[in-house]
Amino acid sequence: MTDQPMTDAQANQPTTATPTAPDNSPAPVSHSPGSTSPAPNSPLPGADAALQSFREQLAGGDAAMMKQLERYRSTDEISKAFREGYRNAKNGGRQVELTEKSTPEDVKAYRLANGIPDDAAQYPGAFREGFEVTDADRAILSDFKAAMHERHVPPKVAAAALDWYQDFAATQAQELNAQLAKVAGDTQKTLRSEWGGDYDGQIGAAQELMRAHLGDDGFGQMMGLRLMDGSRLQDNLGFVKMMATIGADYYGSTAILTGDIEATGKTLEAQQQELLALRVSDPEKYKSDAVQGKLTRIYAQLDKINARK
Repeated sequence: MTDQPMTDAQANQPTTATPTAPDNSPAPVSHSPGSTSPAPNSPLPGADAALQSFREQLAGGDAAMMKQLERYRSTDEISKAFREGYRNAKNGGRQVELTEKSTPEDVKAYRLANGIPDDAAQYPGAFREGFEVTDADRAILSDFKAAMHERHVPPKVAAAALDWYQDFAATQAQELNAQLAKVAGDTQKTLRSEWGGDYDGQIGAAQELMRAHLGDDGFGQMMGLRLMDGSRLQDNLGFVKMMATIGADYYGSTAILTGDIEATGKTLEAQQQELLALRVSDPEKYKSDAVQGKLTRIYAQLDKINARK
């Protein structure tokens, strides 16, 4: 085969091995009646092509670099990212931390580098499966995300903090529930030992008084209140004794002695007559300290009831 001399036209044709520089000159504007001019705020014709050409030149054929450069929508954004990278390199590869002097551009670059979303609600993170979520926990999670976002905390760090909170809350709940059971058991044991057969009557008097003033719903809410040590108000020894005393003083016809198995359901008057009848049927029992003590308490309660009439 013999070499054929190239014509002038062939010599001026570009080859695939030698890229030609992009033509950045503005495209001609048509003034034909059917043409429309670009919107005032739209990019100039050829601007997107020029930006893409600039990306390609910077990438130098590196696909990963090209993908990264496509995240930036202008040469100005690329320039800012380059300056940020330069500052990081200047600091030994360590990422520059935000300070009070950081500019909005610094904050934006920092958020982009750390994957911080624009909206706090987009922070990854939810309570793990099996965690007993309360309304308070849900409110805390919303406030937590807002606080992390405001402080420019990377999502991975925020997720680690959320994990710690769930571990802490679960451990605390277990400890509080254990304390609740212990205090409830100790209080009941102490009162049964102190009140004996009057236990049910004393408790009934306290409950009746509180329901009369708070209603059933208010009574339930108040008695279920948790104290600082995790126990309930209804299991606090001092509170129960105080309310039983007030109830017994106010509801004399149903208090104090109604806990006695032999006297359950009987009014004070009926109990009084039954005890007085012992003077004939069983004088010795009537004279006993137990019977005389009950009579003394009955008389005292009847006096209080009669005084209110």
